[in-house]
Amino acid sequence: MYRLLLSLVMVLLAATPAWASEAGQVSVPLRGEQPRGDEARQAALRQGLETVITRLTGRDRVADLPGVAEALDAPQRWLSRYSYQPGEPPRLSAVFDDRALTHYLADRGAPVWGGSQPPVLVWLVTEGTGRGDLVTAGDPLAERLAGVAARRGVTLVLPEWDQRDRDTVTVADVRGQFDGPLLQASRRYDTDWVATGVLYDGAATTLNWRLLEGGEAVAGERARAEGTDAALDAFIAALSDQMAERYAVGAGGDHDDAGGDRDAPPAGDGPAPPPVIGGDNPAGGDILLRDDRVITVRGVDTLGAWHRLRTQLADLGPVRKVALRVASDDRVQFEMAFSGGRAELARLVSSLDALRDCGDPAAPPLTYCLR
Repeated sequence: MYRLLLSLVMVLLAATPAWASEAGQVSVPLRGEQPRGDEARQAALRQGLETVITRLTGRDRVADLPGVAEALDAPQRWLSRYSYQPGEPPRLSAVFDDRALTHYLADRGAPVWGGSQPPVLVWLVTEGTGRGDLVTAGDPLAERLAGVAARRGVTLVLPEWDQRDRDTVTVADVRGQFDGPLLQASRRYDTDWVATGVLYDGAATTLNWRLLEGGEAVAGERARAEGTDAALDAFIAALSDQMAERYAVGAGGDHDDAGGDRDAPPAGDGPAPPPVIGGDNPAGGDILLRDDRVITVRGVDTLGAWHRLRTQLADLGPVRKVALRVASDDRVQFEMAFSGGRAELARLVSSLDALRDCGDPAAPPLTYCLR
């Protein structure tokens, strides 16, 4: 059966489509005396591409990152489509191929987000009446905050601030940095990342913020800014920088391209190969590869399941190529061209909702099971 699966897989390899996600969609104002002219369009495309790169890397200053200057010199290379939107000023709506751009940046050593970015729950208090007001969805300030976060590629969650929240935590707890009730109230939102902030907007705008990961404070600052918008921008930039340190993967020269044309593991004095899983005769079966760039997935017993899995793996940011190596019974093995090390690959693949760890994390290959 698995040989039939292999044959069908080869047919589908060339048919797998590529598409741009929301990270590649931008809307940029068109400037100049001829807003629909070539010069204005080129400037808008370059600005839009820079915004996409900011989202993909989590960095606000991207000009000096490897490969970025070359990418910005030819924004059409990454452009999937664009259209004009009326208004004053008119705008250019563009869609860039963020997947191809991610692979390009990772190949050149730029840090890129590894998989889906985890959301950040934000408890933000503004100095209003009494002890302050908590910013919730629908507030004008929440919309401004969401706009800044979208530019940086950060996913924010704001508390419901319903009776359930109010029974657990108070505005004074947020302001006073009392983490017990704060973390208890945060559990319902199912995120490891929690940020708190108190915004003082007066003659001098100040934002006192902290970032917690897994209940532990990892960063914080009392920052001054020239106005509320600047304070929110600095706040989100700081959150993004902290998360990028943990979730961004940078390509290095020590990781070879896994490619699709290697038929055997590298030679050397490594551990003995694992047992054959592709038949009763070890000499004629399919040997599982033992390599830090290889993953094994159990429970893949249909062509549809294989195709969905391969698409999900190929869509992971720093993964440049996914090559099928073994298909046997309900088990498949992929070799992955990946911009990072084994620990980063394990964390990246584990971020997929379709998979769960079911092997020895210390021993190659990394092994997962379909949920």
